[in-house]
Amino acid sequence: MVDFSKYYRSYKYMQDMLKSDFTHNYIEEALKDGDEGKDSIFGKTNEKVIDMDWVIAIEETLPYIQKAIDEQRRFIKQAENVVRIKKAKKILTVEREEGFAIYENRVLLTLIHKALMFVDDKYSKMKDVPNDSYNKITMNRHLELNQQKLDFSVNYVKENHESLAEDLDVEDIESLSDFDRIRRIRQGLNECLATPLMKEIAKEPQVKPPLTQTNLLKENPNFKKAVELWSFLDTYKKQGFELVGEEYNGKMTDENKEDVYLAMEFQHFMMSITTNPALRKMLQEKYEEENALAKEEADRPEKVKEIREREKQILDLNSEIKSLKITLDQKEQQILTLKGQISALQDELDNTKNELKETKLKLLEAQKEIERLKEEIEKLTAEITELKETLENERESHAKQVEQLNADFAEKTRIAEENFANRLSAKQKEFDDAQTAHNEYVTKLNTDNANKIAELNTNHSNEVAQLKSDYENRIDTINKENATATANLKSDYEGQLTSMKADYTSQIKNYEKQIADINAENAKNVKELNDNHAKEIKTITKESEKRMADFEKETTKKMNDTIADVKKKAKDEVRQAEKTAKEKIAEAKGENKLFKKKKEVFEAAYAAGSVGLMAMLAEKYASEGRTDFADHLVSATAAIRAIMIAPTPKGLTLTMYTHGSAKLLKLYAGVTRYDVAIGDTVSSFGGVEGQPVFISFAGVGSEVADEIAGKIKETADCKVTVSQNRRIQSTGIIGIYFCGE
Repeated sequence: MVDFSKYYRSYKYMQDMLKSDFTHNYIEEALKDGDEGKDSIFGKTNEKVIDMDWVIAIEETLPYIQKAIDEQRRFIKQAENVVRIKKAKKILTVEREEGFAIYENRVLLTLIHKALMFVDDKYSKMKDVPNDSYNKITMNRHLELNQQKLDFSVNYVKENHESLAEDLDVEDIESLSDFDRIRRIRQGLNECLATPLMKEIAKEPQVKPPLTQTNLLKENPNFKKAVELWSFLDTYKKQGFELVGEEYNGKMTDENKEDVYLAMEFQHFMMSITTNPALRKMLQEKYEEENALAKEEADRPEKVKEIREREKQILDLNSEIKSLKITLDQKEQQILTLKGQISALQDELDNTKNELKETKLKLLEAQKEIERLKEEIEKLTAEITELKETLENERESHAKQVEQLNADFAEKTRIAEENFANRLSAKQKEFDDAQTAHNEYVTKLNTDNANKIAELNTNHSNEVAQLKSDYENRIDTINKENATATANLKSDYEGQLTSMKADYTSQIKNYEKQIADINAENAKNVKELNDNHAKEIKTITKESEKRMADFEKETTKKMNDTIADVKKKAKDEVRQAEKTAKEKIAEAKGENKLFKKKKEVFEAAYAAGSVGLMAMLAEKYASEGRTDFADHLVSATAAIRAIMIAPTPKGLTLTMYTHGSAKLLKLYAGVTRYDVAIGDTVSSFGGVEGQPVFISFAGVGSEVADEIAGKIKETADCKVTVSQNRRIQSTGIIGIYFCGE
C-alpha cells in the first residue's frame, strides 16, 4: 500500500490552519451553494489495510536472526564420574560432550515461534479476504467569486485487482504488495525453524520472560536485534490490520464533499500562483518575512516575544475587523437577496396554500356529491326494481285470472251447453269489460312510473344546480378571506424585518465602539512596550558587543588549538592506515600464493575422492536395480562437490572445490585444531539428504574424519564412507565429497 502518513499529517495541518481563514470559508460556502445534487461516488472497496510497522520490524530483524543461527554457537558439557577403585584404572573419569542448547540459542527458537504465531494470527484472518476494488467519483462546480469565474471538475477512477506473487525471493521488497510481504516473512520464519540448529534444539524448553540479559544478548549485534524484536512484539497491542468492505451507490456524504472541496480550493490556489508570477513572488516574500520574524522572535528575550505577540494580535484583530466588515457587506447583500427570495417564496407559498385549500375543498365536495349520488342511484334502482316486481306480479295474477275464467267458461259450456247460448253474450261482455279494465290499469301503471322517474330526474338536476351555486359562493368567500390573511402576513413580516434591521444596526455600532476601545488600549500598550523595548535593546546591545568580543578571542584560541590537534591526529591516522593497508596487502598476497601451492594437492585429492564417490554411487544404483546406471554416473560427474580442510602457516582453510574451480570459504587465522572448522563444514554441506558421501584424509588422525562423518549422518541421514588417501604427501588434508546442485 502507498504510504500516505505524511500526506495525512499535511491534510490535518491544512484543516487546522484554514479553519478560521476567511478566504477558505468563503470559497467553501460558495462550493456548497453550487451543489446541484449531481455529485456521485460509485463502486466498491475490498481491501486489506495493514499497519506496516510490525511487518517492517520483522523484515528488518530476519537477516540478523539468520546470521545468529549461522554462528552455530554451542557449549561443552563436562561430566565427572567417580568409580570404585577395584573396578577402575583411574580414580576419576571426565566425559566431554558438545551441545547447542545454550540460553541464547533457545532465545532465538522462542523468538521465531513467538513471531510466527504473531504473523499467523493476522495472516489466517486476511488470507481468504478479497482485495478487489473499483471506485469512481465525479463532481463539478461553476462559481463566480468577486468577478472571477471558476470551473472545477473532478473525475477520479481507481481500480485495484490483487494477485499473489509467485516468487517472494526478490531483492526489492517494495515491489511486493503488503500482503505478499507478510507471506514472505512467514516463509523466512519457517526457513529459520528448518535449519539444522533449530531442529537440533527443537525439543528443548523455550525461554520464559523476562529475558536474562547475558553478555551475548547485550553485545552481539545479531542477538541485540533479536531482543529488540522480542520487546516490540510484547508491546504491540494493536490489531495490526483492517479489513474494509464498502459499497457506494452514488450518494456522497457531507464529509466526502468537504474533502473534495479542500482539494478544489488547493487546486485553485496552485493554479493562481502558476498563472500569476507576481502573486507567487509577493507570497514568497511574505513567507520569508514571517520565517525571519519567527526566527528573530525565537532568539529574543521573553518580553520581546510578548511585544511581537501583541503586535501579531493587533494585526490579527485588524485582519479580523476587515474580514468582519467584508462579512457584514456580504450579509447585507445576502439579506437583500434573501428578502427578495422570501417575498417570492411567500407569494409562491400563498398561491400554493390557496390552491391546496381549493383542491381540498373541491375534493371534499366532490366526494360528498359522489356519495350522495351513489345513495340516490341506489334508492332509484331499488324503486325501479320494486316497480318491475309489482308489475310482473300483477301480470302473473292477471294471467291466472284469465286462465281461471277460461277454465270456468269451458266447464260451464261443457255442463250446460244448451243454456249457455243465452248467457254467452253477457259473459262475453263481462270478459271484455275485464280485459278493458286490465289494459287501463297497465297503462296507468306505466304512466305513473314514467311521471315518477321524470320527477326524480328534475329534482336531481335542481339539486345539482343548487350545489354548484353554493360551491361558487363558497369559493368567492374563501378567496376574500385568503386575500385578507395575505395582507396581514405581509404587514407583520415588514414590521419584523424593520425591527431586525434596527437591532442589527445597533449591534454593528456597539461592535465598532468595542473595536475602537481595543485599538486605543492596544496603541497605548504598544507605545509603552516600544519605549521599554528601546531601553532594553540599548542595554542588551552594549552587553552583547562586550560578550561577543570576549567570545571571539576565546573561540579563536580554542579553534587554533583544535586545528593543531586535528592535524596531528590526522597524520597519525594516515600513517596507521597506510601501515594496516600494507599488512593486509602482504597477507592477501601470502594467502594467494599459499592457495596456488595447495591447488595441486587439492586437484590430486579431488581426483581420488571422485573415484571413491563414483564407486559408492555405482553400488547405490545397482542396489536400486537400475540397468542404465552408467549413464547416471556420467551425469553425476559434473555435480561432484568437495569441501576441503587444510592447514596453512596462517591457520586452517576451508575451501569449496568443484570440477575445474576452487573457492576459499573461510580462513581460521591462528587455528590448528580441526574440530573448529567442523561446524562450518557441516553447515556448508546441505541439500543431499539420503545421498552417499565419501570422506578422505591424509596427514591427520582418522578420529577427525570420523567425527565429521558422524555429524553428517546425524544431520543429513546419509551413507558415509571414510578412507585414508596414502598417495598424497601432505601435512594434513580432509576432503568431503558429495553430489550437489
